[in-house]
Amino acid sequence: MSKSDLISFKSAKFGDVSIDKTKVVTFLQGLPGFERYTRYGLFDVEEETPFLRLLCLDEPNLGFVLVNPVLVWPEYKPNVGKEEFEGLGVDRADNLVIYCIVTLSKIPEQVTANLKGPICINAETMVGKQMILLDDGYNTKHSIIEAGK
Repeated sequence: MSKSDLISFKSAKFGDVSIDKTKVVTFLQGLPGFERYTRYGLFDVEEETPFLRLLCLDEPNLGFVLVNPVLVWPEYKPNVGKEEFEGLGVDRADNLVIYCIVTLSKIPEQVTANLKGPICINAETMVGKQMILLDDGYNTKHSIIEAGK
């Protein structure tokens, strides 16, 4: 990988970070509550697998922990409307990658994932959007520990 294929930025937690340009996600409207920030890098931390970090390229203190929900809840099937897919430019379901934001806690039983608001990313264009599901079967605080039992 050449240096021109990398984007470097600062993270409050990880210091100077470089990632491949193909790992940059653009949220055209930002994320709810963080609309000003539209560019994030998907960052793997080896010792945190299966979790990923979504780190803001423009604000060193802004970042999220993500998980692929199907790894924890194999039956997870969010009902995302066709118009949301169109907004992402997704023409095939296999071009869509879904993550959920994880809320961390020092108490493992309180570590949760937001299944109600999945982060959907077009894997081809790397354009993303946080969806808010109308499905009452999901909420914003699903226990990750409980799912493993």
